[in-house]
Amino acid sequence: MKIGIIGAGFIGSALATRLTSLGHSVAIANSRGPETLGEVAQKTGATPVTAQQAAHYGEIIVVTIPLKNIPDLPKGLFEGVPAEVPVIDTSNYYPLLRDYIFRRYCASQNG
Repeated sequence: MKIGIIGAGFIGSALATRLTSLGHSVAIANSRGPETLGEVAQKTGATPVTAQQAAHYGEIIVVTIPLKNIPDLPKGLFEGVPAEVPVIDTSNYYPLLRDYIFRRYCASQNG
């Protein structure tokens, strides 16, 4: 299975390691760009890509970045991704923080 992971921290790297060990093809992205993911790629077996490439890479997309950084994702990141592609978010649920960030993200997408 092809899996795109946005976030190369502890959770993203652990997922990439496990998923590649099971034979899945994993593309992984961070906020600094694929050129900064050499060590992660070597350790996990995942292919370093941009967030845009990770979002359009797989049959599953995993977003594993701090909740506060969701609004900083590139505008239109998921445009063109088929509706049937699951997006898994590993963030913890903090209702007040989540609602504020969600409103901020929606505002940033609408111009």
